[in-house]
Amino acid sequence: MQQKRTQIKKRKSRNQKRQFAVRRNKKQQKFLIGIKRRVHYLKKTKTWRELPENLVNWFRQKETWGLLLFLLLLLFFFLRFGTHKVDGQSMAPTFQTGDRIIVKKQQVIQRYDIVTFEPKEIKGESYVKRIIGMPGDQIQLDGTTLYLLPEESVTAEGDTQILPREPGSLADGTLTIQVSEYTAYMLGSYQTIPKGHYFVEGDNRLHSDDSRVFGLVDSAQIEGVVLYRYYPLTNMGAVH
Repeated sequence: MQQKRTQIKKRKSRNQKRQFAVRRNKKQQKFLIGIKRRVHYLKKTKTWRELPENLVNWFRQKETWGLLLFLLLLLFFFLRFGTHKVDGQSMAPTFQTGDRIIVKKQQVIQRYDIVTFEPKEIKGESYVKRIIGMPGDQIQLDGTTLYLLPEESVTAEGDTQILPREPGSLADGTLTIQVSEYTAYMLGSYQTIPKGHYFVEGDNRLHSDDSRVFGLVDSAQIEGVVLYRYYPLTNMGAVH
């Protein structure tokens, strides 16, 4: 009797496994049939068949080319240009608080260009100043008085002595600038402005924190050269 019961249990177990396998196969078949039906429907759908033709027609339209051209110009603008909002009076009368300007990135910098840059001590900020000293300009210090001789003003003989030999005697083109003790200390070891560095000042000298206070500006800090003011509309135009 015990042996018969064991055989019956084994048969039931085998039957259950078979039934489970059959149900699983049926589910798989239904799933595959559903996919085949969807693919068949998509192949027969008119929209699916006409998709390539619709794309070609879309590209032939003038409005499409106009949109693509606009998007390309927009991309070009953001890659090569940036915008800046002036805050403060350090560049008065050239700029006033609230003026909005366009900055060209990766522009060759020239003397007296107006640039925007990120100060080393205040990350995320952006200053607007004018380039006064260029790499290669001769500099000498007398206490906190900086004498700056532009490279193009150096005589043909290459005379590097720009400090006054006599009272009131300076090499032609030499600029006299009062700087902070910190700047005097930072520039004390230089005879010329090093490569990739600039001396900047605000146009409103009496109300500007610039290279007279924090020293030279590294080219890596410079965001670009200011080209154009687009707001307010009454002062819109190129910037010099």
